[in-house]
Amino acid sequence: MRADFYQELDILESDVVRMGELVVESVERVTTALAEGDQLLAAAVIDGDFQIDQIYIYVETRCYELLAQQQPVAGDLRRILSMVRVIQDLERSGDLTKNVAEIVREDTAIIMLKPISELVGKLGLTTRDLLRTAVETFASKDPSMAKTLEEKDDKVDNLYKELIKELFTLGDDSSVEIAMNMALTGRFFERIGDHAVNIAIWVKYMETGVLPV
Repeated sequence: MRADFYQELDILESDVVRMGELVVESVERVTTALAEGDQLLAAAVIDGDFQIDQIYIYVETRCYELLAQQQPVAGDLRRILSMVRVIQDLERSGDLTKNVAEIVREDTAIIMLKPISELVGKLGLTTRDLLRTAVETFASKDPSMAKTLEEKDDKVDNLYKELIKELFTLGDDSSVEIAMNMALTGRFFERIGDHAVNIAIWVKYMETGVLPV
């Protein structure tokens, strides 16, 4: 019976990794949609969020059922609780990616606005790399990768600040709506970065028992 419990935990962790890979893929696709003004690709990103949500619902439900049925303690309890928190960060990242896609579907004028379009593209790809590292951290259960995540998160934050500075240089009234959309887009990417860092925090808790502060 206990062997079945551990086998299910392994399967659920694989589901979490798969969910993370889907979110990473969505960030990459929405960045491409931004750069190319591809509204069809943006729509595909929006549709793909359904699959991410389905994995989230399934994993969360099974985790709570295992808590009730098995009453795990110590490392097993941390393992389940960490999965719940990680999928929450991934689900929110998926929602933020969907928000970016919705902006692209409504407005593709950003592709004509350089260097802002280039900055947004770099921000999206840097965010993708950060989230990918977070998923790898969970898959490997290696809390030592947290330092790498923090460094990549600093890059995301700096690009976001640089984007905001560039947006303030726009003087054309016709660019106001574009600037607002790009400020939102930058903020969405920046928030995904924060969720990626959270994942590393929960991996550290899972492996060491040290609660995040």
